Amino acid sequence: MSKKEKFEGYIDTSGDFSNASLKRAEFYLTHKILFKKIIIGILISWGSFSILFGLFFWGKYFFFDYQQDNINVYNMVNTGVSKAILQKNKPVDLQISNKYIFASSKDKYDFAVEVANPNKYWIANITYKFYYDNGQTEHKEATFLPGDSRFLPEYGVESLDIVPNNIKFQLIDVSWQRVDVHDVFDTINYISERVNISIENINFESFGTGSNVGKLLSFDVVNNTLFGYKTIDLVVVLRSNGEVVGLTPLQISNVEALSSQNISLSLFNNNLMVDSVELQPVLNVFDDSIYLSL
Repeated sequence: MSKKEKFEGYIDTSGDFSNASLKRAEFYLTHKILFKKIIIGILISWGSFSILFGLFFWGKYFFFDYQQDNINVYNMVNTGVSKAILQKNKPVDLQISNKYIFASSKDKYDFAVEVANPNKYWIANITYKFYYDNGQTEHKEATFLPGDSRFLPEYGVESLDIVPNNIKFQLIDVSWQRVDVHDVFDTINYISERVNISIENINFESFGTGSNVGKLLSFDVVNNTLFGYKTIDLVVVLRSNGEVVGLTPLQISNVEALSSQNISLSLFNNNLMVDSVELQPVLNVFDDSIYLSL
């Protein structure tokens, strides 16, 4: 009897492994290496095709389609959106006016300009400097909230034996940050609820004798808001008969809600006379890190 006849005549007495199963097992074992080569070949072909396909279309996009995408975006903005709406929502330039120079002490002067941000939803982050006849100041940065209007000072500019003239203010850079109306709908009201600092019990008197005479200014700073602050920077505006006669910086710390702090400032300008004082807070209420924890 031949091997084929013996194989086909095999009978599995257990019933678990049929003659047909034995044939399939034999076929797999005899063609196992071939199957492996076929699968590897298919995978290599598919991988090579995918890489070439990707390289082709990425190259096509960067060399041809990228520029067309930019044109399409430009056309969508310029044809799908009203230019009047774009212009309406564009931030208005900062308003800069009234340059000042004040003698703060011997051979030192304070410069200032008035800056206003007329925009309701735009925060202005600026870089600036001052020029004068015999020098210039370093670059400084400042932030103006929507509706903010205050002095922008430069304190203690040294100028020996000559009063600085021809003060020029240069706005080096302005970057705009829009307040999301989904977070804050009425920005002006939001700011006023958090920036409400008043001044009380103002007292102005001289101290010292001879060449060491100075002026002592004292007052109470009152936080009228329900918010506490780690620190608050202020510009103290000194006036005489309504005219601005000087500026001085002030920083107060650990300002509790609805609290008051007594402040005393020494002013070393012997000719300075003050009959009213104004406080201009420099406080970015959109920065969560400034608040005292509850």
